[in-house]
Amino acid sequence: MARQEANRWWLVFTGSYTPADREGIETLLFDAERGELKRLAGCGGVANSSYLAFDEHRYVLYAVSEHGEGEVAALSVDRATGRLALINRQPSHGRSPCYVCLEPDGSRVYVANYMGGNASVYPVREDGGLLPASDTVQHAGSGVRPDRQEAPHVHSILNDPSGRYRIVCDLGIDRLMVYRTSPDGKFEPAGAIHTTPGGGPRHLAFHPSLPLLYLLEELSSTVSVYAFDAERAAGELLQRVPMLPEDFKGANLAADIHLDPGGRWLYASNRGHDSLAVYSVGPDGLLTFIGHASTGRTPRNFVPVPDGRHLLVAAQDDNRIDVMRIGPDGMPAAVGEPYASEKPVCIVMTPAPPELVSEG
Repeated sequence: MARQEANRWWLVFTGSYTPADREGIETLLFDAERGELKRLAGCGGVANSSYLAFDEHRYVLYAVSEHGEGEVAALSVDRATGRLALINRQPSHGRSPCYVCLEPDGSRVYVANYMGGNASVYPVREDGGLLPASDTVQHAGSGVRPDRQEAPHVHSILNDPSGRYRIVCDLGIDRLMVYRTSPDGKFEPAGAIHTTPGGGPRHLAFHPSLPLLYLLEELSSTVSVYAFDAERAAGELLQRVPMLPEDFKGANLAADIHLDPGGRWLYASNRGHDSLAVYSVGPDGLLTFIGHASTGRTPRNFVPVPDGRHLLVAAQDDNRIDVMRIGPDGMPAAVGEPYASEKPVCIVMTPAPPELVSEG
């Protein structure tokens, strides 16, 4: 963490809702000292690259393609230029893939398929390319909201802090499904956490040191705090906090959730209210609402910079990425000029390699 806190230069990748003939994945350089983003390269050929994951050891970027029957692509990253080159791609085995993550050791890639209502797992080759899926797990059921919960809708898949489990948020059935992965790459059910009916679990984040998970519920615009028991793969609801002002009457869909690197603040994005809801995190991990920070339109995704001083926010419908500086009270505020980007919907980052920049 000390190295990250001192780091000035960050390599940033962005995904977008753009067709394959556009350079929908961009490589940017973030200067944390100036709070500025600069374009290094762009890559086409992956339509609607709505979620990304980066393997910092192999220097490979994984991107879902939310187009047609759905795909996931592996792209190599040139350390000296940031340019991307396609290694290979595989079918996602479910429509509307919307999330991708790596197993902690980089041996497998996982994809969540929203319309497919399922999740797939892929072994990773030595060069970072993807082998055919070793398994796809299909969910079943529905929720209480017939307009959005007529069927399972898997929205994200995340490792728990121990790396033993994959936790799958299913918006359509109001459930977090917990899986182990067998040595031969099969999903093994380990548990299930039933969430608030009609809430629509979308994304989650873990506390950096306490056995707690923070669940963002898209349909109810709520953050729920759960105690997570890793021995039983079970959760207990501790707290629910709203993301919207009481007097807000407009339409809103909650989108993304992250804690700052130190676990002091939690941020959750609102599409409609167009804001970040900001909470302080107590010693027990429970949340206290602080305020709202205004963003561009439709902040579908954002990322805390590991320096603990900035957030990068993808404002999808304003075609821009905002740089926000975090104040001592945890409240972020925009700094400088936004970076113009077509329909950005995902941001991932890593320390810039020495081949790319020199801090001297």
